[in-house]
Amino acid sequence: MPIKPLTCLLASLTLSACALQTPLPEQPIAPPTQWATGSGDESSTGIEITDWTAWQSAQLQALQQQALNANLDIAGSIARLRQADVQLQQSGASLLPQLSAGLGANRNDNERSDGDGNNSRSSYSGNLNASYEVDLWGRLRAERDASRASLLANEFDHSGLLLTIEASVASTWFQRLETRRRLQLAEDSLTNAQRVLELVENRYRLGAINSLEVSQQRTLVAQLQAGLPNLRQQYRQQSNALALLIGQGPDAELPDSAPELLAEVTVPEIAPGLPASLLQRRPDIRASEARLQAANADLTAARAALYPSIQLTGQYGAQSLALSSLVNNPVTTWNLAAGLSQPIFQGGRLRARVAQTSARQDELLIDYQRTLLTAFIDVDNALSNVDQTRQRAEFLATTEAEARRALELAEIRYRSGAIDLQTLLDTQRTWYSSQDNLAQVQAARLQASVDLFRVLGGGWQAGTVSYLAERD
Repeated sequence: MPIKPLTCLLASLTLSACALQTPLPEQPIAPPTQWATGSGDESSTGIEITDWTAWQSAQLQALQQQALNANLDIAGSIARLRQADVQLQQSGASLLPQLSAGLGANRNDNERSDGDGNNSRSSYSGNLNASYEVDLWGRLRAERDASRASLLANEFDHSGLLLTIEASVASTWFQRLETRRRLQLAEDSLTNAQRVLELVENRYRLGAINSLEVSQQRTLVAQLQAGLPNLRQQYRQQSNALALLIGQGPDAELPDSAPELLAEVTVPEIAPGLPASLLQRRPDIRASEARLQAANADLTAARAALYPSIQLTGQYGAQSLALSSLVNNPVTTWNLAAGLSQPIFQGGRLRARVAQTSARQDELLIDYQRTLLTAFIDVDNALSNVDQTRQRAEFLATTEAEARRALELAEIRYRSGAIDLQTLLDTQRTWYSSQDNLAQVQAARLQASVDLFRVLGGGWQAGTVSYLAERD
């Protein structure tokens, strides 16, 4: 064939291969210009908090490290990453020549008719085979790209799982601190109610009040006692949940959760930045995007399978009557061959695969849209929650201070006979309730900060690929 027509043919084939490439869909969802709470501006550079040290809790940091080392969900995720890594290696191997070697021995025993004995003859052979598929239409490269994108999606899933586990550890730890604080407040309230009961009983013995007031105060004491077992049970369940997150059982040695720790944990300020920056922060968004890229590569491979494939093969063989001379004095043969195969009729299987992968890409595009919308809504809700719990904490702090002062005054006036027991009971209940509500909202603020940190993508940054770094 003349060189010019051959060059034109190769150029035509190259252009055809390029035409098989499937373009990725455009950005399906436009991010909002700003959050509904008004947080974030053009000068914001992103998340200012990059890890869990911002909460300034040594116990929390120790638990986070234990979870990263021993959590079983994380171990399972690493195993899935290894599977995806091996799949990528398998796909990449198809782009390289395939070599195989063989060694054989043959012995023929022929008995002579004259009775002089057997005529035995042995022969030895060796061969080396090579084959290579010319990736003319990009099918093999597309399959490799699909595996690479799948591995990347698994890595992003792994990063998202790490963030979820860390957030769960922080959330459960703060719940445990909250319950421990509420348990202490309930015990202190019970002690105070028992002290008032002694006062009421003394006044009853002196004839200053009737038995109704004694029964009322005893009822309050019993109610406070009845609330303690429920709080203790919650504390035990939260301890077990925390033990599971760090890969241990019910006998796990957990850090001490002193009641005062709840108020000592810092509630950090988290800068949300602009909504568009969320696209690069959240690993679940990046994972959904990688799956869309994998589906796009699968579609390219499916289309390329409709076109002819070229297979190059070669064989080199040697044969000898003695094994020792197989290499030195062999009888050698070799051959080269090239084959072109074109699918003609397969019952529509190849075109059905194209349609299937195209529908799969459409499904993943919709999933990507849903992931984006969910992320934007999650952040907006989390920002609102942070703001509302902060305001509520300020109001409840004032309420608790005033309720404490009202109880002190009510006890003084009750001792002097200026008020009845019902007024004192109401004052006691208000103070107990305000303390409990304040403890709950303190924990809620911590939970809201953890949730905001999580939905913003946490300390995860695009390009930090922990597993691949370890593998390389």
